[in-house]
Amino acid sequence: MTRYVIRTVDNRYGTSDGYTSPQTPESIAEEMRTCLTAPRYLDGFQRFCIVVWPLPEGVSDPTNMPRRSQGLIDYIQCGGSTRAMSVEIRVSGEDGSYQHWVVAREPVADPDRWVHIEWEKGEDSFTIHVHPEEVFTGEQAAPVFRDYIVGGALPDPALLRPLDI
Repeated sequence: MTRYVIRTVDNRYGTSDGYTSPQTPESIAEEMRTCLTAPRYLDGFQRFCIVVWPLPEGVSDPTNMPRRSQGLIDYIQCGGSTRAMSVEIRVSGEDGSYQHWVVAREPVADPDRWVHIEWEKGEDSFTIHVHPEEVFTGEQAAPVFRDYIVGGALPDPALLRPLDI
């Protein structure tokens, strides 16, 4: 069974990893649903990013991570707020390569149309440019996180736009 770490990023504490044991993929997916849909949890000011990453095979606790591991190579993340966020997924290959995508709710209608999602990062403001179909609410993002966490499923390829990161 794959075990997951939940990383949050906020302006007060920086990066914070959370790991619960015992856990199941279903319990992590439910925890993410709660975080993504709570109106004040992901507010785009104090807390603006959540990353869920699987522990490498054979690792039962993040404190036992090998020095050169797969940790944080594969993940699903969101940035923004419960009202407007982007969702990204990164998957690594056996050869060390990876693919990184931004996810859309539905196929992009106009590839020349862009919108901005903003959040505060310390003293600065951060902006990501996405297509309107790539903007999620927490309610819309929760099933994408669940599919990834519980089933290891990626969205339909028509909903994945490759990013060169």
